[in-house]
Amino acid sequence: MVKVVVAEDHALVRQGIGLLLAAAGDFELVAETALGSEVEILVQFHNPDLLLLDLALSDSSGIEVARRVKKSAPRTRILIVTGNVYPGSVANAFAAGADGFVLKHEQGSELLDAIRTVLAGRHYISPQIAKALGTSASKQAQSPDTSQSLTVREQQIVRLIAKGSSNQEIADALHISVLTARKHRQNVMLKLGLHNGAEIAAYAMKSGLAEAPDVGSNL
Repeated sequence: MVKVVVAEDHALVRQGIGLLLAAAGDFELVAETALGSEVEILVQFHNPDLLLLDLALSDSSGIEVARRVKKSAPRTRILIVTGNVYPGSVANAFAAGADGFVLKHEQGSELLDAIRTVLAGRHYISPQIAKALGTSASKQAQSPDTSQSLTVREQQIVRLIAKGSSNQEIADALHISVLTARKHRQNVMLKLGLHNGAEIAAYAMKSGLAEAPDVGSNL
């Protein structure tokens, strides 16, 4: 049996993956979590063959989780299963040690194909992601200013992070929940291929967002 750990912050997605693996017959789901801080511990304890990893976990970036897991458990194959894909996130995930990329809305057969491909020692990227990356690359060539890919709210988040604001302070300033503030921060990192607040702050200075006047909060 192939031992699998699932790190995904949505319970319904975890349950769906569990059912899919059980139906396939040759996989054992040994652990699951919504927290990036628990992933490395679970991997070390269970020594799984495969880690199915979301990029936007409840408390951390999946890219950083992948990097830590690959260092501590290099034999564990890592397949990213995500709802959104950006050029920076794909490149950084592979650089961090990920072995494949598949979208959450793919068919179950696609996920199983991806799993078997990475377990065989090969890299996998779904056709939909490859197509999306081609489109994104074309758009970036026409408009190299990546700040244009950020929503108004995300630009506000970038400016607040550049000021050193915590998730709670961002939530208070924008009248949103802390969970929403955290999700916006994660989306910014995925879109820009960044890993932490310091890199976001540096990006804000370089792009001019740090000095830009605040804009309306309606989205």
